[in-house]
Amino acid sequence: MKHVICLLCCLTLVVGLFQEANAQVTLQSVEEAVIMVRQHNTDLQAARQTAQWQAGAVEVTKTGKLPTLKAISALEYNYALPVQLVPAEFLGGEAGQFRKLQFGVPFNMTAGLEAGYGLVNPTLSHDIKLAELNHQIAEKQVAAQQDQLETQVIRSYYLGILSREAMLITAQNLQNADTLLVLAQERYTAGLIEELDLNRAQSTRLTLADQLAQNELAYVNNLRQLRLLVGQEVDIATDAARSWSEQVSIIQFLVVDEYPQIKLKVAQRTYFQAAIDREQATRLPQVSLYGRYTAQAQRQTFNFLNFREPWFSIGVVGVRLDVPIFNGGVRLRNLDRAKIRADITQTELVAERQRQQAQDEEWLSSYQQARKSLEFSERNNDLAARNMELAMIKYQAGVYTYDQYITIFNETLQAQNRYLRTLADSLIYGSLLQSRR
Repeated sequence: MKHVICLLCCLTLVVGLFQEANAQVTLQSVEEAVIMVRQHNTDLQAARQTAQWQAGAVEVTKTGKLPTLKAISALEYNYALPVQLVPAEFLGGEAGQFRKLQFGVPFNMTAGLEAGYGLVNPTLSHDIKLAELNHQIAEKQVAAQQDQLETQVIRSYYLGILSREAMLITAQNLQNADTLLVLAQERYTAGLIEELDLNRAQSTRLTLADQLAQNELAYVNNLRQLRLLVGQEVDIATDAARSWSEQVSIIQFLVVDEYPQIKLKVAQRTYFQAAIDREQATRLPQVSLYGRYTAQAQRQTFNFLNFREPWFSIGVVGVRLDVPIFNGGVRLRNLDRAKIRADITQTELVAERQRQQAQDEEWLSSYQQARKSLEFSERNNDLAARNMELAMIKYQAGVYTYDQYITIFNETLQAQNRYLRTLADSLIYGSLLQSRR
């Protein structure tokens, strides 16, 4: 019995740990969502891995400065040996006749070592610089992608909050519509209203039910998008919209050149400008040391394992000079293309700087307008909610007709929609401005 109890306790502990490990994380603020994006987003992780891969390319390029050494070996079978006609009198024959002389043997084997070292290689230093710049571009792409993902998660986070707020408000409106429908059915049974008013009450209730289903779907979709961005199973705290009420101070933005997107464009421009220098360096000569030692065996039959037969050694060391003269115009075409690509990156840099400046101005003006509108929308929404309470009381007492109640109801819906829109703009643009610090 003790063993059974111990086993049950262990299973309970394991299940508890498993559930805890797979439990959803409740986000209390947008800052927590941003942190999770940086840690768990798979696209961002892939970008970081790409940067690491580019760092390895730098080390590979640097190996070009090191000396090289390789072993070489060749086995040849000369199935058609060269033949030369020589005067027969040289070989003891009669004058005026010729004899065939065969040169070489059918089987040849060569083994040896080759070594090389570049003394002067102008393109290699440029290749190393380009590899390093390419690594910097990969790191800048990580920062730019992270900034883009943070913008997306801010929008998804607050759209999730606002869709849930809309869902709660619609649920309350649906509850009021249910009450109204019950009253309408009672009055229709008592003969106080016509079937037309009853049908309008049912239509209002069905419309609100459909709107609630759409708001629920919007919340599920926004939450799904948020989970995809953060790379984890998360949920949003129920009081997240209420906890963000203080106005964001108008901050001094970073210098535009400090933005990740601008740094990425600058790095790309630097890379293609260095590519121009690299193409120009291909016109310069290269100097290298080389050495080679080989041993060769020539056999009439295939008996290379007979080490009593002689092997002949050949050794050479020297300096090699390569001077490019003409290669069909490839260097000129590559140089022209590199210059055009550098011009393109300069144009892209100017365009990106203008876009970021315009975006800052848009965010700031939109936030300022949203904060102003939010003050009026909150007051108007509170008044509309109070009017709905009064209209329901008057409708129940028979003082208000159905048309009067519907008028107040539609005004309340408009006030609620304006409040949700201004709250969304205030939350989203406020957080986007904070991300510029």
